[in-house]
Amino acid sequence: MFNNFIPWSLRGIDPFLSTYGDYILFRSIQNTPPITVNPTASTSIHTIVPHRYLNAFLLAIKSFLRFYSDVAVYVHDDGSLTPNDIAIIEKHIDQVVILKRNEADIYFDEKMNDPFLSKVRSSYTSYLKLFDPAFRSKSDRIILLDTDTLFLKRPDFIIDWAKNGGKPWYHLAPKGNMRAVKNINKTQATGSEHIQTLIIQQLDNINHELSKNYRIRQGFCAGFIGYNSNDINFEELKKLLENLHRKFSDKIYKWGSEQTIHGLILCGNDAEPLAIDNYFVFTQNNAHLAEQATFLHFVGENRFHKLIYPKLARKVIDSLAS
Repeated sequence: MFNNFIPWSLRGIDPFLSTYGDYILFRSIQNTPPITVNPTASTSIHTIVPHRYLNAFLLAIKSFLRFYSDVAVYVHDDGSLTPNDIAIIEKHIDQVVILKRNEADIYFDEKMNDPFLSKVRSSYTSYLKLFDPAFRSKSDRIILLDTDTLFLKRPDFIIDWAKNGGKPWYHLAPKGNMRAVKNINKTQATGSEHIQTLIIQQLDNINHELSKNYRIRQGFCAGFIGYNSNDINFEELKKLLENLHRKFSDKIYKWGSEQTIHGLILCGNDAEPLAIDNYFVFTQNNAHLAEQATFLHFVGENRFHKLIYPKLARKVIDSLAS
């Protein structure tokens, strides 16, 4: 009962680090030298960046750029970046493209001229990942990268794809629980209200009504995906979203929808999963394998488990500094 009087951020080490850990644990990334990128490259990397995860973003993107920098880098402001944040990003990523939220909203509304798509896009921050990279990028290929990610080794497959193209791809979350939980209530266990579950239950009808072959693989994660710029067709996307809205109403405006829709489109275009042993979502169950990975995605409540994330980040920062 006393938790009602204690801010969530002070209810334990994990909530505290989830709230304040970015600045405390990753700020030394700002002591590393800048990296120059190529705004006219055939592949662009896009990240939605909030003020809260500024240092995590610099860590994530520089951990990749130390291996390969002939890419365009787009920062999509979620609306919380300050002028100082923007100056820091521009200092560290030379030739970066920064799309400020207010300007991006106006541009989308005017150029797209579609109130329904504008409403969907503005309903949840993650929807920026679905709309803005394909809408604003000038490159042939697009990579979406979340801020809570880290490259430990040279990602040869990704670099080859960035240079030469190929099928779209995505990374997978492992099967089973993301953490050891003793008591899970029935609603949590079945996920019966999650939009992805609802869509999968109706997927045959959706495909029949739209004459499409949408599908999604269990474990699909949109935190690190790559696709060709023409894989996102806004006319087809609108038809899909309108169909989902008729079926599920305002549920399409909630958490999980963007990732599910990305999964439907990419898996429907025969996207290939990355090797889960090399590119994986960090969990309590696979934490012991973290140092062997090429790429790690530190999601949610597992983010600071055993402080493995900051320990690995320290090694990356030391590499960048040298």
